[in-house]
Amino acid sequence: MFYTRINKIKVFNNREGFLGLFNRAEMHVYSYVAASFAASPSGTGQAGPSLSDLLHLPDEAARKQFLLDATLAEAGRFAQSAHLEISGVKDNQSLMFGEAGLVIYAGAQIPDALDMQVWVIESDEDIRRFAIDADKVLDSDAFKGLFVAVETALTVAAPTLSGVIAVGGVITALLRQKLRANKDDLAGYWQASLNRTEHYPHGARDRQDVYDTTGNILVDYTLFGFENSI
Repeated sequence: MFYTRINKIKVFNNREGFLGLFNRAEMHVYSYVAASFAASPSGTGQAGPSLSDLLHLPDEAARKQFLLDATLAEAGRFAQSAHLEISGVKDNQSLMFGEAGLVIYAGAQIPDALDMQVWVIESDEDIRRFAIDADKVLDSDAFKGLFVAVETALTVAAPTLSGVIAVGGVITALLRQKLRANKDDLAGYWQASLNRTEHYPHGARDRQDVYDTTGNILVDYTLFGFENSI
């Protein structure tokens, strides 16, 4: 089994904008984790689309549709991801998740790679209610850039190449657009891309007070895993 959990998040500025006793915010904590696995005879494969999935498709239109479907599927998975709503959050407050922590990923096997994202949003609305429209995905710069990168990779890569296509970056870009449109405040965004060989060779990793990309939150997280054969 393998677990990824958030143990604590400290928020320096709650982005509420009020002063004194009224400076309390409604916080939504979202997580999004993509795990990938090396191909094996047992049939274990990577999560998400790979370049090899596109090799047999007949033309550019079919490949674009495949990539669009994969992006929308990932958007749906994000909507079902771990989510907490916390009221009355003050500046410089630590959000504690108890002894078990906030589990953002659990699986039967230790993944070969992990891409983890945690969003802390000051908002009175649940962002999971916002549907991602297919046309907006197609028109977004993030999707266009990913499609060009994939098409280029198919022309130079060996047919056996099966690297995972990072559609999560498109989801991240679209979510940031929605936050701006809804005038929600991003209190914090933490992202980590880890691989087992370098970061958790024995299935375990524990870190405290890790800064996010905004410098406004600190994250404590733990990876814990063990092989079923042991």
